[in-house]
Amino acid sequence: FFGKRRYIAAIACLKRALYLDPFEWIIAYNLGLVHLNTGQAASAFHFFSSSINLKPDFPSAYMYLAVTLAKLDDHDNACAAYEKAIEMDPGDHLFHLNYALTLYVAGEKERCVERLEVFEGLWKGLDDETKNVDDEVPKMRGLVRK
Repeated sequence: FFGKRRYIAAIACLKRALYLDPFEWIIAYNLGLVHLNTGQAASAFHFFSSSINLKPDFPSAYMYLAVTLAKLDDHDNACAAYEKAIEMDPGDHLFHLNYALTLYVAGEKERCVERLEVFEGLWKGLDDETKNVDDEVPKMRGLVRK
């Protein structure tokens, strides 16, 4: 449902799954993604936090928690969540790009440039197939590079 942008159906299906298995971290994580995509940041925060409590070694959950916290104007905790994600997986280029974008929006240009340099180094090492998976990455990259 999510891939077809049928968010209400995705939420209903995932909430049913969560009812059936409340301790399955991936359900909470996916609910966080759907809520984040529908602009429901408070709900996304709830589900990403639950996902992290159930599986604290999944770095993408920390990155999306950071994105959510940035949308909720909690810059300090967003930065802490990005740092945790990067500590767990320093080679994920998206962590660095999203962190740079958050710093850019917050007006922290120097820290933004540092993160962007790390991202650019990782980006150069990726193959073309990986670079072309998500067409939003070049757009975000262009925003931050200005």
